[in-house]
Amino acid sequence: MSVQPKSSSDVSRPITASPRGIVLGKDEELKLLLHPHPLAFWKYDALAAVYLVSAGLLMLIFPFLQTNVPVAFAVPYLQLGVWWLFLIIPSIIAGLLWVTKQPLVYSGSVGVIGTVLGLWTSSVSTLPVLLAASSLLAIVLVEFYRRGHRYFITNHRLIVSKRAFASSTIRETYYDRISDLVMSQGILGRIFDFGTIIPVSQAGLGTGQDLAGAGVGLAGSKRPVTVGAGVFGAKGTTMPRAATYYSLYGVPKVKEVHTLISDLIQSYSEAPVLNKIEKLMEQNQDSKTPPVQTKQEVQEEKIAEA
Repeated sequence: MSVQPKSSSDVSRPITASPRGIVLGKDEELKLLLHPHPLAFWKYDALAAVYLVSAGLLMLIFPFLQTNVPVAFAVPYLQLGVWWLFLIIPSIIAGLLWVTKQPLVYSGSVGVIGTVLGLWTSSVSTLPVLLAASSLLAIVLVEFYRRGHRYFITNHRLIVSKRAFASSTIRETYYDRISDLVMSQGILGRIFDFGTIIPVSQAGLGTGQDLAGAGVGLAGSKRPVTVGAGVFGAKGTTMPRAATYYSLYGVPKVKEVHTLISDLIQSYSEAPVLNKIEKLMEQNQDSKTPPVQTKQEVQEEKIAEA
């Protein structure tokens, strides 16, 4: 069954070019091919900008510490401690807010390289340059990561593909398995018209847990016995949440894309019923059509009547 999107805008026009990386099935038609919006991963670019500012601050802090710290052995170890603070604190905050370990891994790698370089050369003058270069490299890597996401919308299924350097992930979801379609937009998304669409399946794919907890503890010590007690309570709520390669993350014209997918889900769910109705109508039409007699049968009937 061929389904045409209702919207007449550019975002809903069928794609005629052959898709790369996927194989279309029988009677399957590619409706739309999407990439995340250029601002979809803005938070990682913002973190890189924070590190660029930190590199400028380190260029001012290191000379100040070198001239004002009276203890000679504290140099360069004091500067290296400041170096690690400027690296780890933003990455930990970002990891907690975004529920990801990637910023911490990247900043930790840069920190190790900078520490080895500082101890090897007994100088920390190159560390701000290293941090600035790593920040610019991070912006380039984020852009490659964004371009590695491709979202295919066909008349039968959603296909999400992610190619990131040495790894590759492909997920497909047929429309009859989607129980809910969640659309979300942030402040920048509402301004620049992009957002995220999460297809929630009947098996629970596309959901996550929001957990809130509170704890109370009490401890006392009276030699030689130590007494302790603790109480903790938590409550979890299932929320629509998925990784960038398990959702249509940061797609442009998100409202029109959401409408297109909704129409395809409805049409795909109605297709089996329409096929059954069509078969029943064909059977009724065949039963009402009188059988066609041959010439020999007509002559035999005339002889019998005579």
